Amino acid sequence: MSKNKQILIWSLVAVAVLGAVTAVLLLTAPPKDSGTADGTESSVTGNDLEDSSLRLSDRTRNDIASVSVTNSEDSYTLTPTADKDDNGYFLWTIADLASAPLDSSALGSAAEAAGYFEAKEFVEDVTDSSMLAKYGLDAPRATVDAKFTDGSGFSFRLGDDVPSSSGSLYMTADGKNVYTCSKSYYSTFFGNRYSFVQLNAIPDYEQASEQILNMTIERTDFEKPLSIEVIEPGDDDAIQVYTYRLTSPYYAYMDLTNAPTFLYSLFGLKAAKCEAVGLTDELRAAAGIDKPVCTVDIKTNMRDYSLVIGAPIYTKQTAEDGTETSKITGFYGVSGDYPDILYSFTASDLEVLTIKPETLISRLFLMPYIYSLSSVRYTEPSGRDITLGIETIKATEEGAEDVHNYTLNGEPTAEEPLKNLYQFMISAAGEELYFDEDRGEQLAEITYTYNDPTAGMDGKDIVTFYSSNTDRKVIIALNGSNLFKTRQMYATQLIANVDNYLNGREIVETY
Repeated sequence: MSKNKQILIWSLVAVAVLGAVTAVLLLTAPPKDSGTADGTESSVTGNDLEDSSLRLSDRTRNDIASVSVTNSEDSYTLTPTADKDDNGYFLWTIADLASAPLDSSALGSAAEAAGYFEAKEFVEDVTDSSMLAKYGLDAPRATVDAKFTDGSGFSFRLGDDVPSSSGSLYMTADGKNVYTCSKSYYSTFFGNRYSFVQLNAIPDYEQASEQILNMTIERTDFEKPLSIEVIEPGDDDAIQVYTYRLTSPYYAYMDLTNAPTFLYSLFGLKAAKCEAVGLTDELRAAAGIDKPVCTVDIKTNMRDYSLVIGAPIYTKQTAEDGTETSKITGFYGVSGDYPDILYSFTASDLEVLTIKPETLISRLFLMPYIYSLSSVRYTEPSGRDITLGIETIKATEEGAEDVHNYTLNGEPTAEEPLKNLYQFMISAAGEELYFDEDRGEQLAEITYTYNDPTAGMDGKDIVTFYSSNTDRKVIIALNGSNLFKTRQMYATQLIANVDNYLNGREIVETY
């Protein structure tokens, strides 16, 4: 026998002996315990753990006939519809929510989670059902029962959070084997049926083509509604600076920045929660919908929107000394798009409840287009009283220009001086808001009368200038209500410019 063959034979014998020794050691060694996810000991060996399958169910959502969910808040059943999405999966619904805008993606994910279950880790095989209590599985947070189209099914229970992992839950499918699973994936079963309702109370607007035409806000703390309207483009020779104006509680132009930001802030409004689907009279009364604190109506060039805000939602807060207080953190509400759905909104998302008209108006609060007027009357306590008349004769032939006639106290007068005086009159700018009722003596008053009797307040706007009792400024009142303060020099120059106009002198544009 050659030397090489002898070496090979002895090598094979050595390997066989080593294998036998290893087998004996493994068979006679004591079982090796495996630690569980909560730190307790398990009787399952390391090999058993490696061999156990974590995939407890592997059905697709199209294999499921129904999913029943029971938790501390609700019991409901998900069922597939006859429709499919772009990926060929059935769309899902909840029977008594068929009229509500459901989140099809969330429903599909819930169905998938019920049929395809892959655990994270095996924890232990409980030998006594009382052992389930330490995992919150004796009284589970949710029980899910999936029925498959072939007649079989898969059920599981969800328990407590895993202490050592904020992203895991305990679960069991058979009441014996305990596993951990993903909290973010399966906590969808902890809410009630209304958690599948979409929360878009007011949809986004079409930025490229949709424009607000008017908005009306009525609030219990308003004496008059806050009404806003778009300013329609005027004649070809009109210079339109402002886009929107207030028509109530007073007539004034709206700030170019603050107003559009506020107007479009309601679009894309999301509720914090869907509280109910199907509003009974009792529920409407309980939520304050029948006696709202605020209603909003919006009309755009494409469609109408509305929102009703009802009773406030209070949250209790406990101070360090143990004192309990209640704070308003939200409101119940109903959207015009979904009048049968009761939402709750976060208070900070409802700017319409805190907005004040004065924060929206331009400091150049009144700038009527001259040809929208029929007259401008100026008076002083001294007895001076003049009326500037503006008559517009519309052209009857295409391409022809309108004819404008100007009068002073009913007598024809020159165009340019009158326009210059008018320009100074409307240049009054509020430098600070002023709403106190206190005011000094009247200095002058201007009444703007519109061609359209529905414009302004009964077809007129009255701007009155008063001295201030507290500083060297002038108070500007619009239609009887104090609105702004401005420099005293404006009123002084206004009176001087009326003198200049009547005596043929130039109008001073600055003050």
